[in-house]
Amino acid sequence: MEKKAAPIVVHDIHLLRVEMVQQKLDVIAFKKQKQHHLRVGHKLAHNLKDERIKLELVFSFENSQKESLLFFQIDFHFHIDKLFNFYHFKAENHPVFSGHFIATLLGISFSTARGIILEKLSNASIPNIILPVVSPQEIIKVNG
Repeated sequence: MEKKAAPIVVHDIHLLRVEMVQQKLDVIAFKKQKQHHLRVGHKLAHNLKDERIKLELVFSFENSQKESLLFFQIDFHFHIDKLFNFYHFKAENHPVFSGHFIATLLGISFSTARGIILEKLSNASIPNIILPVVSPQEIIKVNG
């Protein structure tokens, strides 16, 4: 039976680590292109016992042939106090997390990634590439 999700208390969310797992910068090819298409993906991993969540975000700036010119994989490691409030079990003891909870973590992670990517690209002589403001609920719908 699905339980009602508890309200999210920001003091219960602890961003422990941000890890740049992969990065690819083809600065010359990126600058040659007039248009770039941004693709975003995410993956969630969890450790229920330790109340840990890892949210992996992948950003790929592609040309019209869908070749990746800029690529970033950033992992966000969270500890969530009372994590049990944000999931219920489905068949085969598989946890299903509250959409509102996941959207909150996506919002935190995406906004943090926006600053990281802006800084990395500025340092690589590609200024003012700013990730768009997005609805985390829409990311869940597209990738879910």
